[in-house]
Amino acid sequence: MRFATALLLAPVMLAAAPAFAGEEVLYGPAPDWADVLSTDTIDISAKTPIARMDVQQRIEDGTVTIYMDRAIKLDSAEALTQGGTSTATWMPEKGDLTIHAVRILRGGGTVDVLSSGERYTVLRRETQLERRTLDGKLTATMPIPGLRIGDVLNIVYSQTVRDETLAGGAQLNSLLFAKPMEAGFARNVVSWPEDEAITWNAGPDVAGADETSRGGYRYVSIDLPLAERGDLPDDAPSRFTRPQILQAATFRDWQQVSSVFAPLYDVQGTIAPGSPLAGEVARIAATTSDPLERAAMATRLVQERISYLMNGMSGGNYTPQAPAKTWDLRFGDCKAKSLLLLALLDGLDIAAEPVLVNTIFSDAVPGMVPMPGAFDHVIVRADIGGTPYWLDGTSAGTRLANIANTPPYSHALPVRAAGAELQAVEPRLPAVPELTMQITLDQRGGVEIPTIATVVTRISGATASNLAATIGQMSDDQREQLIDSLAANAQLRALTPTGGGVEIVEEDGVVALTVTGLIGSPWKREGARMRHDLDMLPASDYELSADRARPAWKDIPVALGFPSLVESEITILLPENGEGFALRGRPDAEVAFGGEHVVRHVELAGGRLIARERLESLGGELPASEVANARAQVARASSALPFLLAPADAPRAWEYGRPDLKKRLQPYEDAYAKAIERDPDEAGGFIKRARFRDQTGNLAGAFADMDKAIALDPNPDNYRYRGYMKHYLAKDEEALADFRETLDLDPNGDNARTLADQLARMDRTEEALALLDEYDDNGEDHEAFVSARADALAYGGRADEGLALIDGLVAEQPGKSYLLNNSCWYRARFNVGRETMLETCDQAVQQGGSPAVLDSRALAWLTMGQPDKARADAEAALASAPDSYMTRYLLGFAQRRLGDRSGEDVIAYIARIWPGVAQDYALYGLQP
Repeated sequence: MRFATALLLAPVMLAAAPAFAGEEVLYGPAPDWADVLSTDTIDISAKTPIARMDVQQRIEDGTVTIYMDRAIKLDSAEALTQGGTSTATWMPEKGDLTIHAVRILRGGGTVDVLSSGERYTVLRRETQLERRTLDGKLTATMPIPGLRIGDVLNIVYSQTVRDETLAGGAQLNSLLFAKPMEAGFARNVVSWPEDEAITWNAGPDVAGADETSRGGYRYVSIDLPLAERGDLPDDAPSRFTRPQILQAATFRDWQQVSSVFAPLYDVQGTIAPGSPLAGEVARIAATTSDPLERAAMATRLVQERISYLMNGMSGGNYTPQAPAKTWDLRFGDCKAKSLLLLALLDGLDIAAEPVLVNTIFSDAVPGMVPMPGAFDHVIVRADIGGTPYWLDGTSAGTRLANIANTPPYSHALPVRAAGAELQAVEPRLPAVPELTMQITLDQRGGVEIPTIATVVTRISGATASNLAATIGQMSDDQREQLIDSLAANAQLRALTPTGGGVEIVEEDGVVALTVTGLIGSPWKREGARMRHDLDMLPASDYELSADRARPAWKDIPVALGFPSLVESEITILLPENGEGFALRGRPDAEVAFGGEHVVRHVELAGGRLIARERLESLGGELPASEVANARAQVARASSALPFLLAPADAPRAWEYGRPDLKKRLQPYEDAYAKAIERDPDEAGGFIKRARFRDQTGNLAGAFADMDKAIALDPNPDNYRYRGYMKHYLAKDEEALADFRETLDLDPNGDNARTLADQLARMDRTEEALALLDEYDDNGEDHEAFVSARADALAYGGRADEGLALIDGLVAEQPGKSYLLNNSCWYRARFNVGRETMLETCDQAVQQGGSPAVLDSRALAWLTMGQPDKARADAEAALASAPDSYMTRYLLGFAQRRLGDRSGEDVIAYIARIWPGVAQDYALYGLQP
């Protein structure tokens, strides 16, 4: 917390005590008013960890006294370790901690620990220095001697809290606990004299808390644990989800709370003439006469020149440090920074006042008991030109451009001598985006190959300022790791980074992060064309997951957060200057619900597509009754996403071995080289470039990259991939060696089938069959083993035996269309079962007319001497899968047999680029 409050938030040994206290732990009897329970009522045989948790609190004459009787069952070695040392923390300037009893209950007896002379020892101060908090607390510990598993440790103590800055006021917040926590006996009681006006509340959703009177005192008693709280939606406002607390205070209303603090923030005389602070006021005044710009400069001065350190000592819980001292020390907490900012603004003739806020449960404050403990932070509100400006000296990044932004709080309490009521913080849309993302996708190389991407992310405001401070302390290696982490962003499709940089624009409070790299092609096949969904836009996955279907949730609104503004722009540079590319869907969209607003505009012109999107949010809450309509609007924002279609004749990746297309690849080669240079000792960069080269017909280059990858990381996947490339290069012996290594490193059925297939192609049929028999366990992969065994038989001249195996699978499972396709493909490749070949292929097409099935039947038509029908099937397959170069290879042979020489270039090209493919098809009777 940046604004310390005197709260009892949990029934643990924490203490804060009155001004007459000392720095020693006290020992003595319980307060006269406490209802002291006998240890006889503690059930030491029960399994409940909490045997007793008796919390009694009294508010009287501006002092809160908390009496605690706690008994814990130590039923495990872990519990014994945790409970073996008792720790007490308290603030000596505000009260006493008095120990009444420390007892061990065992069997039917009691061990009085204090009677043997054991005492708490004050060990250290300032337990939260690492959080920049100086609170004056003392910490004392006492090891409990002789504890055993099964003991019950009973500690009884009281603590007092009195804060002179509250002008006689008192307050308490006491945390309540609910099932499934259990306790043998637990209660929480607060009492006060009948003649004192106390406001109390227990909530949220606390039943059974009633006020009674006896002996001149009023009592509120709550039995614990409370009933188990029902599940609440994660997106519920905090007033529904905050912890259940018993609150009580002497303040009659928010006006009294407001007025109590007013004297603490009187700025009169806090900046002495001729002082350094007066010089800062004069400097700002001389720079500009614009009061808004002056306010921005003053706020920036406090944010950047004064570091944060919470000082809760010497009345510092609520009393701010003097501005001159804060400037001299160059540190202060929210109170000190706010008072300094108020003094500066006063010197600049700008009307301003402090305001109290709650940084965690802001929307819950109106339902709380009026008291200082309802707040944990103080900021400044300045009125300039009739507009309120909320200024936080502990934040960062405030500039003239964003000074009008509203803070992430829904309510605030102005501090005024005459008092003030709570006021709502009216949200305003940020004047400048907190986040701007510009993505440039250079796809001029083509739609089936990776994309060269440049992503610039601009961050402003407090986040930018904090990030800039962090970056300023980074080493070069750490900055590179930052770029890598940006590249790993899911929205960027795991971009492979090639470079990047950081630019800090201090005057604008902006940090620009740039990352360049390669992204896998964002295009997907849609019929004969390729489609690019603009799913990198933030609203593409915009969703409202709010669930209010449960009856208990039907009246709970949805918390939408606080105001924000995000802008995105995506530019796609297209090949062929965009000729033949078409924009589909709705190029313009505007969706609004609650405080949310999405605006999108997309245009295609001049060889590029530009998509701009703006996400505006005022935050706030969405009534549960409007959730269904809002969800429909969100779905509309996503479904209305436009998309881009490439021309049907756009070059495919397999064609890039052509000289006219090959020249497009140099920028990609350069990019992959940079990616490898960033981490040359990692195999990943070489593997990615190998896949790119393989994809674009450069098998020799891919082969070289896999050599380097295997040298760095000789794993089975790498050997297997290189083996396939060697096969496609018709390097059978080398492929065989890689597949053997793959199986040695990872002996599984998949790798065994791969090796067996290579053996069979090399006329080593018996070895292949033996290997398949060894690994086939008739499990889930049995069908794959049957197909591999059939292929091995066919390569060994026993295709009839193989066909019997294939057709046996079809007969066993006639409903599986892929088995029919396997039978069709087998017959066509090995020219076997001719009498039923076309019938089988026709059935396969009827059951599943995919491009793969049409490709199989095209080969069957060629085998049966009907090239015209082969051409028709091949063309139909290519209409849906134009990237299938093997189908294009088949089409070339069908054209050749029809006397059409237009496919000869394709046959020669594929035979040159992938000689292993040509070698396979030669076995099927198709000689290049």
